[in-house]
Amino acid sequence: MIWVLGELRGSSIAPSTFEALYAGRILSKGLKTGLNLVFVGHDIKIQPEAILKKADKIYLLEHELLNVYTSSACGAAVERFLADKDAAAIITPASLFGRDAAPALAVPLDMACIANVSSLDARDGIILVKRPLYGGKIIETLSLKGRAVISVMPRAFKAAEDMDYDGEIISVDASLGETDCPVSVKETVKEGGARDITEADILVSGGRGMENAENFSLLKELADALGGQVAASRAAVDAGWAPPSIQVGQTGRTVAPKLYVACAISGAPQHLAGIRGAKYVIAINKDPDAPICKEADLCMTGNVFEIIPALIKEIKAAALR
Repeated sequence: MIWVLGELRGSSIAPSTFEALYAGRILSKGLKTGLNLVFVGHDIKIQPEAILKKADKIYLLEHELLNVYTSSACGAAVERFLADKDAAAIITPASLFGRDAAPALAVPLDMACIANVSSLDARDGIILVKRPLYGGKIIETLSLKGRAVISVMPRAFKAAEDMDYDGEIISVDASLGETDCPVSVKETVKEGGARDITEADILVSGGRGMENAENFSLLKELADALGGQVAASRAAVDAGWAPPSIQVGQTGRTVAPKLYVACAISGAPQHLAGIRGAKYVIAINKDPDAPICKEADLCMTGNVFEIIPALIKEIKAAALR
């Protein structure tokens, strides 16, 4: 059996869950086995029509200690739930949730943990996975003869569509005690109202050359005109101009938008590694020899504070035609 650990955002299912389901479907077909989905939480409410035809069974693993996510409680609950069940592989999104949960599941279940997978298949009972290493400079191919917890890169797989599954939603009381949750979450603070940048189709990202936090309002104006979101390089986040939740790069988020606009970003290797999956990259930089310009599909050379307002003007004018 292939299991997918789904991610919830309140009463909504995170889009990354459907990508993980598609990856799980590939393995279930290759290994000729079933596909189940499990959510972890408390008083879980999901829309059945969104999920019933995408898996054989959907389990809602619930306990009051799972009201707020912690890796210890989630790991303990899922490990005990799967202890007497067949699990050839567990698939999770490589989101902040999945990256934290995957090792918490792999250790107690005595399974390998393979992170940030961009491609997978199964042949003759063996799971084959590929993932980028060293900032995407090489692709590692692994053959897994044992069981594994696998996290899949954002946008590496398309969202699973409805199939001929006769899905069934089953609520299960998780087996947990107070000792299973040594960490107590006192407060959860959400930064702004924007969705996770890993799910955005268009990102407008700013770097050190934006000079200060106030100038990020210019990026917001361009992002709004394009129907996208604002992101930032590590240098901008370290300077306090943007929150860590929108940092792009190896030490931030790996993104794969349809369009990535890099504004005043030089293009350090760790940043370039975070945008390898972008479909189209536009760089705005005063230095035509900057590393980001060599990677971009289009490089606009000049003053970012002159080019961005001109772009906004043209985009708004085009929208009125």
